[in-house]
Amino acid sequence: MQTLAGAAAQELAEAPGAGGMWLRHWRVVAPEDAGGAAVQAEFLVQQAMRDPSSQDFRMILEEARTVCAEAARLAPDDVVPHIVELGVARGLGASEAEFQSLWETVVSRAPGHMGAHLAALRYWSAKWHGSRDQAEAFARRVAAGAPEGSLLPALPLFAVFDHLPDVQLVRSLFQSAVIVDAIEGARFAVAHAPENHPVLPHVRHLLVWFLVRAERYEEALEQLRKVDGHIGAIPWTYEQDPVAAYTAYRAMAVAGAARG
Repeated sequence: MQTLAGAAAQELAEAPGAGGMWLRHWRVVAPEDAGGAAVQAEFLVQQAMRDPSSQDFRMILEEARTVCAEAARLAPDDVVPHIVELGVARGLGASEAEFQSLWETVVSRAPGHMGAHLAALRYWSAKWHGSRDQAEAFARRVAAGAPEGSLLPALPLFAVFDHLPDVQLVRSLFQSAVIVDAIEGARFAVAHAPENHPVLPHVRHLLVWFLVRAERYEEALEQLRKVDGHIGAIPWTYEQDPVAAYTAYRAMAVAGAARG
């Protein structure tokens, strides 16, 4: 789900002491390094999003926007600074027109970038500046126009996940047409995407969660065999104990499949 800058920034965010010092050193010794600027910008966005209620939230994002502009200046053909800026725009409450203008810049350079589409989807979600209908319409439109071998047909599954009710105890919810269609779109995407696609494990993990909820245990096991042992993905990262959550779902899949 991330760019390389995002992955590097995530590692820094998880080790703020040594990681932050390493980033500061990088920026000092190589101030004209576009990669360093992009990582710093993403790091700032992740730092801000940890606590959107913080009084420093907007200040950090304004700094991130400045660093995004610097990264874009240093590497004019690189789409990464503009993708990072999607998160800045979401946090700062950019208008739909402003966000759309930035989005057009991104898709003109990287029309099939899964991470960029996931970043845009968050803007359109009901948790931020859109609604369930807007998010799902965006995801379905993108999926319908996805090129061969793309992971974009999985985007509706992320849109559905973002808008599930807080209480998800009704079995029929996960057998509804909307969720079944989203699951099938994601299964199609992972079956045809390159095995080295950096976002592929993230889609597989979300599929595991939905397939277990839908009691499609054998299919969940098919995905688990591809990603077992790696849990740094949605939905587990939303849990207080990601390891325990993942282990529980894996156990349910194994037990369900054993029951036939």
